[in-house]
Amino acid sequence: MEITTMAEAVQLHAQILKSGYHDQTHAQNLSKLFTFSALSPSGNPTYARLILNSLRTPNSYYFNTMIRAYSDSRDPTQSISLFLTMHHQQHVDTPRPDKFTYPFVLKACSKLRLTHLGKMLHGLICKLGFESDRYIQNAMIHMYSGCGQSRDAWKVFDKMSEGDVVSWTSIIDGFVEQMVEDGVDPNEATLVSVLRACAETGALGIGMKVNKIVEEKKLGSQANVSTALIDMYSKCGCIDSALRIFDKTFNKDVFAWTATISGLASHGRSKDAIYLFDQMTKLDLEPDERTITAFTESATDAIVVGSCLTIYLLSWYSAEALRFEILRNALLGTRVTSIRVAAEGGCRIHMFTNLVL
Repeated sequence: MEITTMAEAVQLHAQILKSGYHDQTHAQNLSKLFTFSALSPSGNPTYARLILNSLRTPNSYYFNTMIRAYSDSRDPTQSISLFLTMHHQQHVDTPRPDKFTYPFVLKACSKLRLTHLGKMLHGLICKLGFESDRYIQNAMIHMYSGCGQSRDAWKVFDKMSEGDVVSWTSIIDGFVEQMVEDGVDPNEATLVSVLRACAETGALGIGMKVNKIVEEKKLGSQANVSTALIDMYSKCGCIDSALRIFDKTFNKDVFAWTATISGLASHGRSKDAIYLFDQMTKLDLEPDERTITAFTESATDAIVVGSCLTIYLLSWYSAEALRFEILRNALLGTRVTSIRVAAEGGCRIHMFTNLVL
């Protein structure tokens, strides 16, 4: 039975109370309605707590689910209170906290900025041998970052065998928040590094915070910062935001053009990418190997792209061997064979045989 409203949950609960808890099906239904009451946006955590209190021997799942519900609520202190009940085993039948308990309690500490309690929990986690659990590690990083303890967050992160998106996001977010709280004026290099990390992890929310800092500090005119913003927005799926940054950038260098062309092409807007590539060449900006590689690998219309490159080669003819080598390497590296074939055909027709791969 699927529960979608509290009215259905209450009705099911009444049926269970009437028939008793002896039936396995009723036990499963009780767990289901409890979970709905505790965690669903349409649920009622207060009702879930009444169910928990009514059980003679609730297992750790019931406690952990209730702690999780409280950690997500407006009053996370109840999460900590229930954890302490488990930890001190105030009742004989109360289960001990397990590795699934701690991430939610650490989340409550982060929201309440209880650094001292968070550190005590960290020590307890190490004592119990849970410190290598990925979910607990990420929760500790988030807790320390939320409490403004970036150094402690980095210590946990450094001990991880390999950071994942969640841990990287927590680290970056904590760094940005503390930088803002401390009134630190970040330099260009710092902002670019943070934006690159946001781009790689898909941390759009943090990237937008950095964008706000860039605007407040009036650093948007710096080409490297603008390029990092364009790349971040493109990789986070916000190509229109990337284009707005590109349009507002006065001194666009080849890197800004490359990031925007790559972003357009990766979002399936190959015609816009071709147009931008054409505009770039008209401004006498010389595309490098990365520009052409990003363009050819991401574009979808092989014939149009091949023709575009051929026309560009004609307008860019020079005895300078390095230019030809750059173009040749870019075309050789593309995974889109049809684009290479189209470009090669144009080269042969116009006697650019030294570019034929």
